[in-house]
Amino acid sequence: MIAIISLLVVVFLSILITRIATIALTHTGLTRESAKFQARSAFSGAGFTTEESEMVVRHPVRRKIVMTLILIGNAGIVAAISSLILTFVKQSNGSTLTIRVVFLVMGLLGLWLVSSSKLADRWLSTIVERLLNRYTSLNVKDYASLLHLTGEYRLVELNIRKNDWVDGKKCPIFGSGMKA
Repeated sequence: MIAIISLLVVVFLSILITRIATIALTHTGLTRESAKFQARSAFSGAGFTTEESEMVVRHPVRRKIVMTLILIGNAGIVAAISSLILTFVKQSNGSTLTIRVVFLVMGLLGLWLVSSSKLADRWLSTIVERLLNRYTSLNVKDYASLLHLTGEYRLVELNIRKNDWVDGKKCPIFGSGMKA
């Protein structure tokens, strides 16, 4: 039974880690659907070869998140496989194969129900967003990709100080005043 419990813990942690990564990736400007797919594919190592994934790894913060997911995902897959193998190896404690299979299926079904719950998703998202806002500076939006800038066009942020030469001047493109 210990092997089944360890397998369920590994699956639970995998779900939790990909949820946290999804929220972190959305903080960098990815849509929730795209962030969820990229987090799951980087964690599992499957499907992370799309054009969208190339765009993800070009962004420095996203690249750090994805690299961490790939590393943790490899360890998680090895742990899950070894726990699954140990679950079905003949054990002398008297638990039959049927009991182990039922316990495993019920545990996985429970995890699936919790992971697909909108209430659990909202609760976890709220907690993770608060923690990310408090302990990280991931509020890095990738405006260049959001605006679909290509070629030689770039997005630049200009910090204006009080009494700077552009303080109070109108922007020639948008017409609004630039303020410090």
